[in-house]
Amino acid sequence: MLFKVTKRRKRFSFLKEIFEWLFAVVFAFIIALFIVSNIGSLTQVKEQSMEPTFLENDRVIINKIGYILGKPKRGDVVILSKVNTEKGLFVNMRNEFNDIKDNISYRFTGVIKKNNLIKRVIGIPGDELDIRDGAVYINGKLEEGYTFKGETFEESNLKFPLEVPENKVFVLGDNREYSLDSRSIGFIDYNQIKGKAFFRFFPFSRVGLIK
Repeated sequence: MLFKVTKRRKRFSFLKEIFEWLFAVVFAFIIALFIVSNIGSLTQVKEQSMEPTFLENDRVIINKIGYILGKPKRGDVVILSKVNTEKGLFVNMRNEFNDIKDNISYRFTGVIKKNNLIKRVIGIPGDELDIRDGAVYINGKLEEGYTFKGETFEESNLKFPLEVPENKVFVLGDNREYSLDSRSIGFIDYNQIKGKAFFRFFPFSRVGLIK
């Protein structure tokens, strides 16, 4: 009888230990997901629209907490979603989980899901923008310094000149001739911005802060 009780206690202790271990793993995963969805995370550039600032397959660190305390500034390089404008803690965690799932899928299938874009903020609320003669003008002044060779075409559903509305930004790729940006998808709502790209950690020959 005593042997059976001892055996039952050992089994209960073993199951309890397994449960505690699983709980710790799940809890750690939730905490990690919270951190990468609301503070910072890593991403890989999967497009050519930001050349020469970013080349395809560059790896960068995203600062997500900066825009909780402030707003995007002109010249910021941002990671944004072109399809989702929802906001909230659990929405962020869900989106980050989907990003992780897509990255794992990419490793095994080689199929890239381009739900996110990396672009540069050109216009902030209140700015007057105009695109003419292959150049961008902000509040009447020529905008230059970021663009790759070539012209900035005006082809857009938007009518220029225009004023950037409140709580929105106007974004362009540095490689203006080959970029899906605000000329095609319109103004970007603050809620669509996932964070600011601020440091490139790969390739090692191009490591450094992003300007």
